[in-house]
Amino acid sequence: MNAQRLLTAWIVVLCLALMPISASGQTDLTCEDLAPSNAPPEYFVGLGNAYLDLGDYALGIVAYTCGVEGFPDYAPAYVSRGYAYTVQHDDVAAMDDYNRALELDANLIAAYNNRGMLYMSQGNFGLALTDFDLAVLLDPNYAPGFHNRGLVHAAEGHYDLAIDDFRQALALDPGYAAPYASLGAAYSAMALDSYQQYTDLA
Repeated sequence: MNAQRLLTAWIVVLCLALMPISASGQTDLTCEDLAPSNAPPEYFVGLGNAYLDLGDYALGIVAYTCGVEGFPDYAPAYVSRGYAYTVQHDDVAAMDDYNRALELDANLIAAYNNRGMLYMSQGNFGLALTDFDLAVLLDPNYAPGFHNRGLVHAAEGHYDLAIDDFRQALALDPGYAAPYASLGAAYSAMALDSYQQYTDLA
């Protein structure tokens, strides 16, 4: 396996790990079934998050949709629902939600990060890189943004840039496990790449 294929395999594994398998739940519930009257949008997002923690992405989407329909200007509900759609492999609906969230709040870091992950899973590395650049520009202490940008650099074969980003993510959050694994994958890819060049010259 060459270096590029190794990194691609690692990125696929990581994306799958970040997108757990969903369970189908009861989706015929109404917003009135889920919440007391006059519930704020944060209630629906929290409820949706609780369903996602239980692995029930269908009910999570129902809860987030209640938040979106009741409070159409509340950007975090779109980000959360977009993530749930991403897990359900509904890329079009997810992208629509991320874009709408950013229309409402152009400084919403989670929307850039999640949309960047979606772009990366689709192989749109340039657009993913732009989103991760914006995420870390908005918050220079946002470790996931550096890690995810490093994944794009690695996928494009820019290992030095990838390693710099993985190290920055670890400097910001030493307890963040993913950059350690990604760093190891990048070093392995570099070693395989060097070995391939050596054998090509032999």
